[in-house]
Amino acid sequence: MIPADSMPSLNARASSVGISPTMAAAAALCKHPDPVDLTVGEPDFLPPPEAREAAVAAIREGRTKYGPAAGLPALRDAVSQDLARRDGVARAAENTILTAGGKAAIHDALRCILNPGDEVLIFAPYWPTFRDQVLWCGGVPVIVQPGADLLPSVESIDAALSPRTRAVILNQPSNPTGRVWDAERLAHLAKVARERNLWIILDQVYGTVTYDGPERPFLAQAPDLADRCVVVESFSKRFAMTGYRLGSASAPAPLITAMVALASSTVTHPSIIAQHGALAALALDGSWQRETVDSLRVRRDRAHAALSGLPGIEVQLPQGALYLFPKVSQWMASHGVASDGELVARLRDEVGVKTLSGAAFGAPGHLRLSIAAPAAELEKGMERLQGFFGAK
Repeated sequence: MIPADSMPSLNARASSVGISPTMAAAAALCKHPDPVDLTVGEPDFLPPPEAREAAVAAIREGRTKYGPAAGLPALRDAVSQDLARRDGVARAAENTILTAGGKAAIHDALRCILNPGDEVLIFAPYWPTFRDQVLWCGGVPVIVQPGADLLPSVESIDAALSPRTRAVILNQPSNPTGRVWDAERLAHLAKVARERNLWIILDQVYGTVTYDGPERPFLAQAPDLADRCVVVESFSKRFAMTGYRLGSASAPAPLITAMVALASSTVTHPSIIAQHGALAALALDGSWQRETVDSLRVRRDRAHAALSGLPGIEVQLPQGALYLFPKVSQWMASHGVASDGELVARLRDEVGVKTLSGAAFGAPGHLRLSIAAPAAELEKGMERLQGFFGAK
């Protein structure tokens, strides 16, 4: 075996970016004999039966050969039309590319947008993948800190801008908080993008998973900015098609052309089998989605109620997405717990509830809990958390 100190070195990016905290926490060993996993935001539902049958039919009928790098034309058109119904912006199929999940859509867009040293505004609490992907693409993530409401102020947005700012990533409903920006914040972001000619990457993976009102797409409020927005979607959360690894990006034609060229040299195209399933999913009347969101709303309400009365715990009611993000810093201080990472380890090993550290999302003193776990498991997890945090 070659000694480690004599092997060729990795580049700086590979040396500085670690594995996804979500995936690492889900894989962490647990000393408890009966763990409840509240780490990964993976809906426990099966995908719609029509989507499953369409994927199987594609296999049986041999529709499994190479396809276009941009994705099946019919699916590109279906995604474009679906987005237009939701945000009011007319799109041609040529404005959309199918990708191997929402992550690939964001990563490939950043690779085609950023020059080395370009800055990207990311709003804390943030999905760690945003920061890591900016780093992988040679950019500089600039973290905008939130207020007590877990949202940025217009002043904090302005303070984060610099001559090197190239893009902004807006994720709503947010992972991990479930928060949605109000009209004032959205209007200010639109103003900033116009004045500084910025790209806006709109991560709408949870866009249809909203609990207390209609979806609030950014472009419905600022349609004139469609020529500088990248709208990222995924079939993972909306249709529970996580393992199918299928997402999309809709953007101005020059950017899509560049992303297609990139895909042709990397993944070739996302799974053709998954694309046939996705076509069937988008053709549905919406009742499957409404039923799943109704089920998730019940889980959200029960989990929120379970945590709300605990001493030293503050938890906001998320407006969408698949998570609760309780603030636990007061409880930690009164119980001598030094970090939320230490708390995560105790919860995992002492009571068998696997959670994520808020520090991984740029918000130390919080925990992220997934409500997408099976209802019975979620109830069990909440009971254990009540016993742990409520104990004298």
